[in-house]
Amino acid sequence: MKKVSYVLCIFSIIVFSIFSSEAFAQEGIYVGIESKTQTEDNIFFMFIQVTLRNSDGGLVTYMESNKLIDVDKKIINDSLDYFSSSMEIPIFELNDKKFQVFIIETTTEFDSNTMYASAYYDVTINEQSHSAATFLFDSFLTSPGDEVTAVWTFARLV
Repeated sequence: MKKVSYVLCIFSIIVFSIFSSEAFAQEGIYVGIESKTQTEDNIFFMFIQVTLRNSDGGLVTYMESNKLIDVDKKIINDSLDYFSSSMEIPIFELNDKKFQVFIIETTTEFDSNTMYASAYYDVTINEQSHSAATFLFDSFLTSPGDEVTAVWTFARLV
C-alpha cells in the first residue's frame, strides 16, 4: 500500500507539471536545469528526492528538487532506453501525448563521518562512469550507519 501511494504521488506530480504552462507548453521547459546538450528534448520532467536516515532508521533530512545542473540529456535518454529494453515500462497518455515515467532509486550507506553535499545520476558505459545530472544542496554531516536514498524521476515523451 505504501508503494502504491508513493507511485500515485509521483504520478500526480508529473500530471500537474504537464498541465502547468511552465513545465510543458512553453519552449523553455527546462526551468532550473542547466543542460550540457539540448539534443534530447523528449525528456520533459526531471525530479530528485533525497532522504537521510540515521542508523536507527529515523528520518533526519528530506529534500526534493527539479533544480539540477550538468544535465546531459543524451546520456540520460540512453540510460532510459536501456531500462526500457530490459523491463516493461508502462506508457501513459494524457492530452494525446504519450510518455513514460522512470523512477530510479540509489542507496548509499556511510561507514564513517563525512559531509554529503550532492547527489549524482551516474551512468556506466563500457565500464566507464559518466555523470548525467547533479543535484547540489547545503551539505549535512553523516555518521557511520547513516543511509542516503536518492530517488530520481524522469518522464519522457514516446
